[in-house]
Amino acid sequence: MPGTDTSLLNDIQEVNLSYMMLAQRLLRENLSAGMLRLGFDSDVAELVMRLSPAQIVKLSMSNALVCKFRLNDYELLSSLTQDVLGGVLQQAHSTILLSQQPAEQAV
Repeated sequence: MPGTDTSLLNDIQEVNLSYMMLAQRLLRENLSAGMLRLGFDSDVAELVMRLSPAQIVKLSMSNALVCKFRLNDYELLSSLTQDVLGGVLQQAHSTILLSQQPAEQAV
């Protein structure tokens, strides 16, 4: 299944590129909010903001995801999937839950 492997690699690289572009945009628009949403500390945030387009493309060509998904918190997931608080209150509650999680550095 060489075609499947190539397709999977292309998908990973596309996710990496999209993630890095989104991360830069979030950080440039609002540094503190971007750091919270992405789980970045200040050093990582500064580094990501300084990356050139060529560096982002090169980084995205990795065969491994450069991002980490944080879908391991039952309370957070249940709050995102249930409309008990409604609209803005539910979004605020989810943001509070995310902000309570420690920022982890990728190794």
